Amino acid sequence: MNRIRFIFEKRGFACFVRHVELPQLFGRIARRAGLRVGLTQGMSPHPHIVMGPALPVGVISLYETAEIWFETTVTPPEAVERLNATSPAGFRFLKAAHIPADTMSLNKCFDAAKYWLCPRDLSRLDDTANALKDAFAADAVPSVERVSDGIELVMLDPSQNGPGALVKALTERGLIAGWPDVCVARLCLGRWRANDRTVAPLL
Repeated sequence: MNRIRFIFEKRGFACFVRHVELPQLFGRIARRAGLRVGLTQGMSPHPHIVMGPALPVGVISLYETAEIWFETTVTPPEAVERLNATSPAGFRFLKAAHIPADTMSLNKCFDAAKYWLCPRDLSRLDDTANALKDAFAADAVPSVERVSDGIELVMLDPSQNGPGALVKALTERGLIAGWPDVCVARLCLGRWRANDRTVAPLL
């Protein structure tokens, strides 16, 4: 079986596709591209596709992860090209790499995610950054940085912690009324490097 790890992005209306629907969607994309996806073993076999940590509906991402087990012999660059040729608008595969069959599961390969966040009321940008620093301990959100067009921050353990916690914290502090008052995007998944305070990308 040919196990390939992909980095892909969800932009535009693609961000409204639910996370649980992505394996089925990617299976259809692969079939249209002429790539045979392997099946899992067990009583109810299904396409062997594993996704990274979920995002709430409506959050765009420039860096998502997935692994697909192909029966087809295909190189990672060829797989990227063929999948992009049959992907719906908003989905684009960026990188790919062969992964040995005995490599640890995808969600154990990263421990941090980097996000961009911006309130729709730009006058509250500094207050929002300060509120996020106050709301989370360093072992959950080790970095919050004000940038020119918003706030960039790092959250550890992205399989358990995500943008919903950020929106909840800001709502509780009265800075926003809820999701419609803030824009959020995922920028990267990888390993947190405390020495230089960056997230090393998965691929």
